[in-house]
Amino acid sequence: MKPGATKWNPLGMGLLAFILFVGTGARTIQWQDSAQFTYRITTGNWDNEYGLAMVHPVHFLLGRLAAGAFPSQIPWALSGLSALGGALAVAGVTATVHHQTRSISAALYGGGVLMLAHTFWRFSGLPEVYTLSAALLILEVAWFLRMSPEASGRRWGVLFLINGLALGNHNLALLSLPVWGGCWLLRCRKGTARFPDVGWIAGGWFIGAAPFLGLILIELLHGESWGTVLHSALFGYGFREEVTGLLPDVRILGTTLGFLLLSFPLIPWWLAFRAVRSDVPTWGPVAVLAGVHGVFFLRYNVIDQYTFFIPVMALLALFAGVGFSGISLAWVRRCCFVALLLQPLGYAVMPSLVRSSGVMASLERRKPYRDDYHYLFWPWMVSETSADQLSEDAVAAAGPGTGVVAVEDPMAFHAVAWKMTSRGQRVRVVYGRDLSQDGIGVWIPARSDAPLQPGWTKQGEVWIRDHSILDTPTGEE
Repeated sequence: MKPGATKWNPLGMGLLAFILFVGTGARTIQWQDSAQFTYRITTGNWDNEYGLAMVHPVHFLLGRLAAGAFPSQIPWALSGLSALGGALAVAGVTATVHHQTRSISAALYGGGVLMLAHTFWRFSGLPEVYTLSAALLILEVAWFLRMSPEASGRRWGVLFLINGLALGNHNLALLSLPVWGGCWLLRCRKGTARFPDVGWIAGGWFIGAAPFLGLILIELLHGESWGTVLHSALFGYGFREEVTGLLPDVRILGTTLGFLLLSFPLIPWWLAFRAVRSDVPTWGPVAVLAGVHGVFFLRYNVIDQYTFFIPVMALLALFAGVGFSGISLAWVRRCCFVALLLQPLGYAVMPSLVRSSGVMASLERRKPYRDDYHYLFWPWMVSETSADQLSEDAVAAAGPGTGVVAVEDPMAFHAVAWKMTSRGQRVRVVYGRDLSQDGIGVWIPARSDAPLQPGWTKQGEVWIRDHSILDTPTGEE
């Protein structure tokens, strides 16, 4: 193969990944954070009720560009932004593995491991921030690995600039900061880096982090105290105990490990271990980076804990590709590729297997229209339209004189609010659980199996107040 042809491999893998992610990504409004991102980006609202840590300004600004480019397909456009982040991460893994191993097959395998990893694929098709974080983390690693031991202060400054930019996308980047700082200090101790270069490092980081630091400055200028602003920036509102906790929750940990195993079924783990063991001086810092992220989030007890490992998945795929290059037997290489290409078949049957096993029966949410098993185990989110169907019900029910639309489930609230906004419905949407409140004309319960209450009728998956019954005078029929 011609030397120049190898440059096309990362581009080809990135393009293939983008086509896969966009083609199978969600095209309608979704649940939970994805809906909130879509609503905030559509309305141009920086504020997040959960605090500065949840604003994600880089993702917000890129989302505004995507929404402006495709105003009639905003949910799909924002899924496309995640697809772009995922594709860049796949291309970055492919390029880095090839740079380190000079093996095209290893590079393609590493990129393929990430592209077909269940959770990475799934979140590359949802309006989310994690795949962009993965792309920036891989860029940090690639830049670090290409730096010579005597790298100049400017090159170190670029590394910290990328990390600062990653912070503007998600606080995950703060976990990488001490690792890169430690590497620089160790090289200073060995005499291959210089302490005066700290100016380049600080300058690069502050420039990259400017979108996030700017939000902090704005809050301070508005009169908020340092303590309040820093708490909001580091922990958000309502998550401090989870962030600072020490012990993992066994049930959540089991779910996380299950999804990690689903994304990387045994072979990539084995290959990753081979890579780190074979060349500790090269891969040690990157392994520490993955370990810091892993240890931090294994005791971050939130139900969707496994989603925070998406950037680490890119590192695991990188290690797997490097480990693959050390396999000398052709038949073993072929088996690795065959197993990788068969993974999507496992995803296809997983909903039926888990449903029939009953292991998740107690965790079923029974959200309107949603099949929990398909929602969690099919990575192709194009088939997930339950939040959109529920929102359509809400729009259909919210006619003149409706009053207030109350949504019990916070995971559905922004989906309904976005649909009302996009359809031009001037109806107030609020969180609500108390049906006796005045003004509530439409009620959306959290579960589709909620028992119907007297004085209400059901239209699709929403309840509508029956004024003909409520307004009937006592003693009349």
